[in-house]
Amino acid sequence: MSSASSTVPAVNQDLTDWDFCQDPYPEMARWRRLGPVVYNEFADHYMVTGYRNCSRTLAAVRKFSSQDMEELFVRAFGGVTMEALDSPRHHDMRGIWSEFFQRDSLETQRELVTEIVAAQVDRFVERLRSGETLDAIPNMTRAIPTLVIARMLGIDESMHRRFSEWSEAMGGTQEGSYDPTPEGRAVLRKGAEATAALNAYIADVVIARRKAARGEDLVSMMVFHDYAAEMTEREIIASNSQLVFAGNETTAKLMATTLVALAQYPDQRRALAADRSLIPAAIEEIHRWQTLVQVLPRRACSDESDVDGVRVPRGAEVKVLIGAGNRDPERWERPDEFDIHREPRQHLGFGFGMHVCLGLNLARLELRIWLNQILDKMPDFELADAIVYGRGLGLRGPKSVPLAL
Repeated sequence: MSSASSTVPAVNQDLTDWDFCQDPYPEMARWRRLGPVVYNEFADHYMVTGYRNCSRTLAAVRKFSSQDMEELFVRAFGGVTMEALDSPRHHDMRGIWSEFFQRDSLETQRELVTEIVAAQVDRFVERLRSGETLDAIPNMTRAIPTLVIARMLGIDESMHRRFSEWSEAMGGTQEGSYDPTPEGRAVLRKGAEATAALNAYIADVVIARRKAARGEDLVSMMVFHDYAAEMTEREIIASNSQLVFAGNETTAKLMATTLVALAQYPDQRRALAADRSLIPAAIEEIHRWQTLVQVLPRRACSDESDVDGVRVPRGAEVKVLIGAGNRDPERWERPDEFDIHREPRQHLGFGFGMHVCLGLNLARLELRIWLNQILDKMPDFELADAIVYGRGLGLRGPKSVPLAL
């Protein structure tokens, strides 16, 4: 147990509590008012609460390490990936794909993304127009980023359906890990089986084939990169599996969150439809207002680990509250309000520092193309039922988005 200093405010909150996860913002605002860091007695960890201190903590890798994520990533993807490393190896592994994911470089992928988006949106809108009420997640948003990353990895088209199924099962483990019921255990088992199947496919088919005949895809880019000689086979496989998961789950949830926001605020949806130049800022505002990755774990790794002068004991677990930072009134006026006309300011939705999301430019490209098509083809839509959020803050998003025209 960490011995919390008497000078650090203490709270007692299960971060996986169902009611709390439906709307964590009022409670997190209370914590933010208590101070830059609070101690959570329930789970024996410290929580960083404001924008400035969240960003500084994420950047201070010599004081707050990602070491706890190594075990998490090995369990999730079968090996260590760059996200679990604070060492120079992180930069070396990230450098393999970093140029490809630059904003200008991704313009060469615009036609591919547009083609995939159009196919999914057209099918979805056609069914809505026939009178159906549909959940947008399984019927549209989940497929788009999965198919995009599958094409970029050079996955055979005959495997796209299976690829999507594996990715969906892997995504379910986020909430399944907080569910002690038999159903929760079944979700975790299904996710583990999907990860194993994906890893085996990448190892036995994709990587083996690329070594025999180099392609123009992300797998080939890694396999034939000079630094690949410094990586184990497990690390190469896990890096590709993580790319599948990250490229799918976060973008799909951001699309779902976007639909919910624009259904709840039709006046702002109509403003977007009338002025498409507002779309980039609107996407960032949605991500700020309803942050996906609400919490990032770190470990205090120095006797000098502190948050705004408040010392955190070496070895203590730290939760960086991204969602709280993104609603900090010291950075944004009226932070709890959704406003697409808000002056853009950098938020923490894609992370900060050396671990900022590698695929953020791809996510933005996909969202912008997709939202333009949504506004073209179904400018008027509404929610057919109440929105429920899953348990846990690791990757928060609506469990379903039932829509009707």
